[in-house]
Amino acid sequence: MLSFILCREVPALFQKVSRLLAALFILSTSIRTFSLSSGKALSESQWASYFHQASLGAHLNHQLFTSMIGKQKAQNPMDLEVSCPSSATFIGSARIKALRFAPELLQDLEGYVVKFFERLPRTTVICVSLLGGAYTSLLKELLLYPSSIHAWILFSRLKSNCQPVVILLPVDSILEVGSDDDANSGSGIPYDDKKIVQRWHCPWGYTAIDDVAPLFRQILEQNYLSSSIYPSEDTKKNRSLWWMQRKRLDRHLAKLLSDLEDSWFGPWKYLLLGEWSGCKHLDSVQKKLADDLKCEYRVDVQESLLKVILGGAKYVSEREECVLQLILNKGCYIGGEEYRDHGMSSTLPNTCTGVEGVSQSVFKLILETAHEIEEQECVNREPIILVLDFEVQMLPWENLPILRDQEVYRMPSVGSISATLERCCHPQQHIGVDASVFPIIDPLDAYYVLNPSGDLSGTQIEFENWFRNQNIEGKTGIAPTVAELTVALKSHDLFIYFGHGSGAQYIPGQEIQKLESCAATLLMGCSSGSLSLNGCYTPQGAPLCYLLAGSPVIVANLWEVTDKDIDRFGKAMLDAWVRERSAASIDCSQCNLISNEFKSMNIGGSRRNGKKKLSRKKSPEACNISACNDSCNHRPKIGSFMSQAREACTLPFLIGASPVCYGIPTGIKEKKDL
Repeated sequence: MLSFILCREVPALFQKVSRLLAALFILSTSIRTFSLSSGKALSESQWASYFHQASLGAHLNHQLFTSMIGKQKAQNPMDLEVSCPSSATFIGSARIKALRFAPELLQDLEGYVVKFFERLPRTTVICVSLLGGAYTSLLKELLLYPSSIHAWILFSRLKSNCQPVVILLPVDSILEVGSDDDANSGSGIPYDDKKIVQRWHCPWGYTAIDDVAPLFRQILEQNYLSSSIYPSEDTKKNRSLWWMQRKRLDRHLAKLLSDLEDSWFGPWKYLLLGEWSGCKHLDSVQKKLADDLKCEYRVDVQESLLKVILGGAKYVSEREECVLQLILNKGCYIGGEEYRDHGMSSTLPNTCTGVEGVSQSVFKLILETAHEIEEQECVNREPIILVLDFEVQMLPWENLPILRDQEVYRMPSVGSISATLERCCHPQQHIGVDASVFPIIDPLDAYYVLNPSGDLSGTQIEFENWFRNQNIEGKTGIAPTVAELTVALKSHDLFIYFGHGSGAQYIPGQEIQKLESCAATLLMGCSSGSLSLNGCYTPQGAPLCYLLAGSPVIVANLWEVTDKDIDRFGKAMLDAWVRERSAASIDCSQCNLISNEFKSMNIGGSRRNGKKKLSRKKSPEACNISACNDSCNHRPKIGSFMSQAREACTLPFLIGASPVCYGIPTGIKEKKDL
């Protein structure tokens, strides 16, 4: 672990060491001869998940840490030097320090990790990595796996006050779609070679994804070619052939994502889901189930882990033994037939007649309880935030079948989640981030840039009157200046861009990063959400610039899109946000019920407010807290409308899967003074 401390200032090396430590701690739960000391305060799953998340976004965290320190010094040069800083500065400094994955001294590491778990947001965070190359060779040797395994998927599930879950699974290569035709087959359309100006440029170069899912790269290349060039003759036959090719690619992408979910995750796909929300009796039913498991089968399960298993029980009916293995290993699991039952029988109580029998009995009890909850209550899901290794972020994970109807966000690191919550909501009362504190925006407090290049007449016709009718400020048909966009990003809640690319040609990324605060952003240009990988250097992309500037949420495209179909997506999103803005002004029945319960308990309604009289004058920070807390958490948020907007597209996967939501859950509310 000393190497982890020593390389904390070198992101590329730090990432590799962190990955290795995460893998080793998972292995220690399954291989008795390969054990690591986890200490008294932390379990193997906590160590493994901590090191895993530390390996993600190391470059960006280092950049974010440097940027926030610089901005804090510029704003409060004296606060960092005085011996007794203000509470606001202390909390801000604590959050900034959380961006550093390691302390300066090895003896402080365990306490540092304990504090990390205390500061976790209460929104479920899913970390995903693909281990290839040297990691695969190491795991093959230690686990005696066959040489046909080319990579391993490592994913961790983190949430405040919950036992983390860490899974390591062998990855099968998906070499063919297995549908009616080949994605690379010729379209039969006669093209004019002069129209093929340039070939598709792959933004990620080459990663392990290309070894295990090469079809994804091929589909994106064919998408680019078919959307960039048109037949030499505009005939009915050629148009029909063009649409056949586009719809074929759409089917291939849908099939690839379905195969990826089944092949890579299998019965573990339920761990990608957010927890149930709005279940009145969940806690009591869950506690009874935990007691029954302990009494009848002597299986002791942590209640937070049981809650996750309950929420996904119906997805693992074909592999019930996986559930027991996860429980017995305290949230750690290594996949594969050879190690599925490894060490399980020795962990079970002597009264059990066999692993298979106990697995079936335990799972039957869990499944019955899950059905009971779903039948009695209308069950919704909380949002999740994906933290993706840069080497896998190009995949549209949000469009896996199990996630496509869910509210999903993505962020480059766990530290960036905490930093964004801190910057957008400024929680002053405590260091830990309250689950009820999320940023909120008014979608009509917006600034738009529509068709700045002047060559997207269809898009301009689609949106020009809509923006005018909503009385939204912006520019149509002309390019804005950097100064205009800088002011717009600082002074509005939402920035809307319908043009080519990410808009970097009008405001460079370095100008965005200079901002102290930044609007939520809808970028509907081609590849506006794509990240370029540059070897050991920091990845580049518009979403990272907006996140560094403090934007709470960015909706952008991972790859090239066609204007008419992405216009359908954008229009569906904007319409949904405006409808929610109106609906959010109506009192929430759930909030009213809770408020009435508090009043009946005389909470918040007492006439005696203490001896100290509080001033009614609010600081700017307090106003920000009020704004964040003034949003009902039962209402849909920005990312919850992505699913229905995707279905508005003619090609719901080839175009509809391209937009993703960077950032954190962000509420919608009408401003009183707008």
